Amino acid sequence: MRIAIIQFDNRPVGELGLMPFLVERNRDYAKRHGYDHFFLTQPVFDLPAYWQKPSLLKRFMDGGYDHVAWLDTDAVVHDLERRIEDLFAGPEAMVAAGDNPFWETPFNAGVVFARRETGGAELMGRWAELFPRAAWTRTETAWTCRDEWAGTSFEQGAFNAHLLETTRASGALRLADWSELQSPFPLPASFTLHFAGPFKANLPAYVTAAI
Repeated sequence: MRIAIIQFDNRPVGELGLMPFLVERNRDYAKRHGYDHFFLTQPVFDLPAYWQKPSLLKRFMDGGYDHVAWLDTDAVVHDLERRIEDLFAGPEAMVAAGDNPFWETPFNAGVVFARRETGGAELMGRWAELFPRAAWTRTETAWTCRDEWAGTSFEQGAFNAHLLETTRASGALRLADWSELQSPFPLPASFTLHFAGPFKANLPAYVTAAI
């Protein structure tokens, strides 16, 4: 079984603060379990950074990976003993979770797991096709969007608006509790943590405790 953890961030390292520690922890976790870890620093597709995600997940599954995990740069595997494949308890193609209660968005795209055998690549393809090209402007150095951040012009908002209801109803998506995948601090159930937005303030304490 081939399993990959995929991360992408094209910002200069100096802008990432303590997040490289999280990347290294994810790499160490992958090595422990015989997974592959990829931290990409250049776009693979001619798309905004946010929209690299579903296309990259599909590409890795099309390339032969059985399970793929996406972790934003501010997300980390906390429970180093738990295996990615054990998240899939039934026929689901994808496992994710909603935001922590600070935001309450039903699906957060910062931590995503997909399985090829049950249609994960096809689901990622459907997600990638939601990219609204007309809402984005491409310059020589960057993509800009005229719409609200995290709205339907972004990958998370598009999934919430167009795929969440149908994938949950069909069983293709299992939404875990936020405490399992999206908590910004360790909880008994936490497999991954996500230090999004203002919760990056929790990083120094977490890094100090983990060293």
